[in-house]
Formats: sequence, structure tokens, C-alpha cells
Amino acid sequence: MFLVLGLVATIAHLPVSTNAAEKKKISLAKGKITLKAPDKWIPKKPKSRILEYEFAVPAIKPDRLDGRVTIMGASGGVKVNIDRWKGQFRNPSRKPKVEKGKVSGQTVHFVDVVGTYLPPPFTREKQIPKARMLGAIVETEKYGLQFIKLYGPEATITAHEAAFKAMLNSLMVAK
Repeated sequence: MFLVLGLVATIAHLPVSTNAAEKKKISLAKGKITLKAPDKWIPKKPKSRILEYEFAVPAIKPDRLDGRVTIMGASGGVKVNIDRWKGQFRNPSRKPKVEKGKVSGQTVHFVDVVGTYLPPPFTREKQIPKARMLGAIVETEKYGLQFIKLYGPEATITAHEAAFKAMLNSLMVAK
């Protein structure tokens, strides 16, 4: 009995945060690019083989549907992908915003679109009315393009906008 109590006491003092921290660390390009996902985001198994990471972003009332974050390295040009992202929305309630900036010395293209989200063909996703997408394309000189999208119901995405930007600002790229 003392052995069991001693074991329970030992287990209770093991550092749990290491595992949680590892689940939130995003490692791309064989560890050469890293980001830290916000604590409230829930890691998910990617729904597609081309995705490297996927997170569920908890819904904010009145929304019932969680937001979704997808992260991947891919080819294709910046403009082509931005146009495709904008094309995933119908009846935008405002003109899509596209801005270019720098994070950790890397060029980042930010995209912000609001309207009815139209999922890609051959997926189980459904249209999302009153949706919003925040996207970022990170251009690295050595490790190619990295694509990061947060999309879902507008209120939920707006509530997580600061966390999305904080994740982007955590960007580290090996030299």
C-alpha cells in the first residue's frame, strides 16, 4: 500500500506541461521553422494528407461551429493562393484585405476575407454563412512557402484574431 501511495505521489509531481507544450509547438521544414499555437486551440489529426497541422478553435457565442486552423508547406505562387482563398468566399460583406509585412525577417502576406465560406470540392465540409478567414503566407528564402489559415464563423474568428497574430509573431526561422 505504501508503494502505491508513493507511486501516486511521484506521478502527481511529474511535469505535465512539457507534453502540452509539445502539442502546441508547430515545427515545419524539418524543424527549421517553428511557431507556437495558442493554448486554447485544440490539436486535431489533419483531415487531409497535405496538411501538416490542424487545430480546432473553440466557438464563441453565438457561434456553434468551431473555427479551423490548417498549416502546411506547399508550392504554388503567392498570388495564385491568395486568389484561391478569396474565391472560397461568396458575397463578401466587405472587400477582402490583403497586406504584406515582415515577421522575424520573413515576408508575410496577410489575407482577411468575410462572406459565405465555400468549402473545396470533394470534402465533407459545409458552407458557412457569415464566415471569416484570416490567412498568412510566409515566404522564406531557404524553406519555401508556408500557408496558415484560420477560418470559420465570423464571431469566433474575430475573437481569436489576436491569438492568430500572436502565433504568427512567434515565428522563428533557422538561418
